[in-house]
Amino acid sequence: MEAANTVRVSESSLKTYCVEILGRVGVPAGEAAEITDNLVEADLRGVDSHGVVRFPIYIKRILDGGTNATPKISLVRDGLTSAVMDGDNGLGHLVGIRAMELAIDKGKGGNCAFVAVRNSNHFGAAAYYSEMAARNGMIGLSFTIGAINHMTPWGGAEAVLGNNPFSIALPTPGAFPIVLDMACSIAARGKIIVAAKEGTPIPAEWATGPDGLPTTDAAEALKGFVVPVGGPKGYALTLIVGLLSTMLSGAFFGRDVGDLYEKTTTAQNSGHLFGVLPVDAFDDVDAYMQRMQKAMDDVTGARRATGVERIYLPGEREYLSLGARRRDGIPLGTSLLRELQELGARYDVPLALA
Repeated sequence: MEAANTVRVSESSLKTYCVEILGRVGVPAGEAAEITDNLVEADLRGVDSHGVVRFPIYIKRILDGGTNATPKISLVRDGLTSAVMDGDNGLGHLVGIRAMELAIDKGKGGNCAFVAVRNSNHFGAAAYYSEMAARNGMIGLSFTIGAINHMTPWGGAEAVLGNNPFSIALPTPGAFPIVLDMACSIAARGKIIVAAKEGTPIPAEWATGPDGLPTTDAAEALKGFVVPVGGPKGYALTLIVGLLSTMLSGAFFGRDVGDLYEKTTTAQNSGHLFGVLPVDAFDDVDAYMQRMQKAMDDVTGARRATGVERIYLPGEREYLSLGARRRDGIPLGTSLLRELQELGARYDVPLALA
């Protein structure tokens, strides 16, 4: 349910605003448009924790020298089915797009392919990249190291892990792919950031304060630790995703990981891993689609619990949100709106309301 203290902004207005400000801080126009499409799509899909709520910190990091506005992205290794990419400390959205484009290109020959990345930054919503592959007839995988350490090892009292999100997207015969996109914490830290900006409480099971006790105060939660989903299973999952995202490329892990918000003058050396599994490398595409349709029908046609009107597939709510918000506008919290407007005023870039 949408909060009362929101204002709607059109997709086109938000994109114009972001592209113009990125250009003011030195990002080339074409790349600014790609980054913006990635960023605003998160808001369109209802994933507000990974949309423009992060835009001010991305700009600050460029201004402070912690992120490179004009990276020369390069390949360190390049094989038939694998590669290692150096992002030259560019914005993670751009680096991620280039890496998944490369994986898809390698996959078009019928090969499963993986691209490991180093020297990148926070790349936004992981689903953006896995869906790129799904639109090309491939199962897409994307993994990333968290941009902040805010999770302890199971039984530990020191944050040396991020919530390390990952996404897997499967092409379907329907209007949208089936998409898993999740952090390894009960809730993405970005949701806590949104709550802190708007001064709203969070569920007590999301995070602890710096004292290690559960808290509903989002500001206190940002000083503490996020709670892994499934207890020790979530800890193990975030560890594995973090290792997959860094060990193949030489990106930072553990205590070496910088803080996206606090260490804005130094490079983060964030790591990602992108993979594709071309459907036609395994079976006839039509046969795959028939199996997928039956699987989808089995799931959505299951007997529903009392009071449940509809069973959704993973990624379906986001798909529906995308259509609705394109039509009705993107809701922004009033505190976030003020922050964006203040940033725009510094560069004489207004943010038009819907």
